[in-house]
Amino acid sequence: MREVFGYVWADSPLHRLGAPVKIVGLVCCVVLVVLASTPLELAAAAVGVAALAVLSRTGWRAAVRAAWGMRWFLLTVLALNALLFDGADPLLVFGPARLTLEGLAQGGRIVVRTLLVVVLGTLLTATTRPQELVDGVRSLMRPLGRLGMPVEVVALAVGVTVQFVPTLLRESHQLMRAQQVRCGGVEARGIMRRAVSYVRLLVPIFVSAVRRADELSVAMEARGYRLDRPRESARGGVRKVRQ
Repeated sequence: MREVFGYVWADSPLHRLGAPVKIVGLVCCVVLVVLASTPLELAAAAVGVAALAVLSRTGWRAAVRAAWGMRWFLLTVLALNALLFDGADPLLVFGPARLTLEGLAQGGRIVVRTLLVVVLGTLLTATTRPQELVDGVRSLMRPLGRLGMPVEVVALAVGVTVQFVPTLLRESHQLMRAQQVRCGGVEARGIMRRAVSYVRLLVPIFVSAVRRADELSVAMEARGYRLDRPRESARGGVRKVRQ
């Protein structure tokens, strides 16, 4: 995988599956991962996710990069559960915080579940083209359209999100590299200075997201895009989208 959350060209059983099947499978896998509680169940879930990664033939680097990018969040979750979980016989006491084995186990379960869900989402976007993913969401939600659900709006939101996330991630990395060139390595600073440096990146990232959203809106208006017009699917053909 060259980019996190990006499509990877390959010939695998997962690539050949239809997008609706993969979306339903993702939901089922996420439910199973969330319900896994014992170490044996989590290990079985991890083996299943690893098997899907091998079956996809997309490599493992993107999943590792996604997990590495969440390292501080995961460490924070682990620390909060380990120190604030109400358990007996604390290992260490830091004022109101109590380090317990139960808290460590709870934090470890949450971290493993989060990593597995991230890998599953990465596999979905790596084996499904954005337009196919949009068509899959649209086809699965079509019955809800008869109940008044804005199916086309939801499908459009999914498509825009899938295509915007890799772009924003790429621009974030470029901004971080530019900051390192101008101001030196962020890792060499203290914790507070590093936090301030990362906060400063939020403004240009937000501005970039707003600018790209405005450009997309202008492009859609210029091409006469309307939600109530016939839409071409990824497999070809024109069909009417009913609201």
